[in-house]
Amino acid sequence: MTSNYVDGTGLIIQTLSQIVTELETGFKSIYGNEINLDENSPDGQMINLFAQAKIDILECIASVYNSFSPTNCSGIVLDQRCALNGIYRRAGVKTTLYMTIVTDRVVNLVGVSSGTGTPFTVSDPSGNQFYLKTNKTTVNGSNTSVEFEASNIGDISISPGTIITIVTPTLGVLSVTNPGGALIQGSAEETDASLRYRRSISVSNPSTGYLEGLHGSLLALDNVTNVKIYENVGQLTDVYGIPGHSIWPVIDGGDETEIANLIYLKRNAGCGIWGGTGSTGITGTQHIVGVTQVNGLIFDVKFAEPTYQNLHINMTVSSYDSKHTIDNSYLKDTIYEQIIYGINEIADFTKIISVVKYADPYAIVSSGGVGATGGTGASYSYLAPSAINNRWIISTTNIIIS
Repeated sequence: MTSNYVDGTGLIIQTLSQIVTELETGFKSIYGNEINLDENSPDGQMINLFAQAKIDILECIASVYNSFSPTNCSGIVLDQRCALNGIYRRAGVKTTLYMTIVTDRVVNLVGVSSGTGTPFTVSDPSGNQFYLKTNKTTVNGSNTSVEFEASNIGDISISPGTIITIVTPTLGVLSVTNPGGALIQGSAEETDASLRYRRSISVSNPSTGYLEGLHGSLLALDNVTNVKIYENVGQLTDVYGIPGHSIWPVIDGGDETEIANLIYLKRNAGCGIWGGTGSTGITGTQHIVGVTQVNGLIFDVKFAEPTYQNLHINMTVSSYDSKHTIDNSYLKDTIYEQIIYGINEIADFTKIISVVKYADPYAIVSSGGVGATGGTGASYSYLAPSAINNRWIISTTNIIIS
């Protein structure tokens, strides 16, 4: 059998060292065992070139093979796989805001939507630029509520009165300022990790009347990022405060009206809905949305938002190759992008280690842990949030790598 094949366990390919050994055996069978195959010899270097060429081809084949699974693919291929389940990557949004422009005459300012010329541009102290959205003819004096949008997609923090720099000086424009914060807060394009998670749940969308169907359908709503539904099938109120024969939906993001209508549609007949109040240790925002039934009566749909809880990560990382330097900032960014926790999901330090190893194969994590506090408090191998409606949130500032 060939050394590279597909069987019941999946794709099997050689490692680089196996390829080198195979080539060395072949060379010796041709030229004899006395041939010099040291790495710095001409034949040894030729073998390394052949081996690298073969491993590059095998890794390309492995990448194509893995891309057939939504769990392993990424980028545009992941978009294509998720589309088969009716799930699409959420696009990024540009931050928009209102500006006040002071002029000493009538000025015709170019907006970015016109597509002609350079739009009138301002910037904040961090260098983020904002374009005038549509063409604007000013009046002499103060021009308020003039809409601008960020030049780039993403989450940009805006404080009132901080955007005062004119990037495109224009005769007649004396000053600019933002009287308030963001009108629409921008957001980055959905990450691969988030899209994979939503797709993995979405396969239960077609079902009706069951928690799985409700769970998957809620995750398919716009801007819903996470869902956890608790159910009490008993007659008495359980330890969390959920009444008997009731559910407690905990939902992160989304439009409350869309969420309420979907819960009403998908819930079991006669099933009660608890909003998450009246129980010790349970905190968070509760929503109560009235849904008009066919009989004209109003049915109150209740659900809660999760409470965010900061996760602290502490680890000691070294390289087994003395010539290789560990990039701590890159590892922090990778952990932040790849590790996403659901509501009441346990933080597993071994999962974080695997992300580090994937990001830097030379990295060795010798110690560390996770915790609800920093420093020596981040020493647990795994840790659940302090309440069942809490959700771990990671930020690079709470990741310590030494």
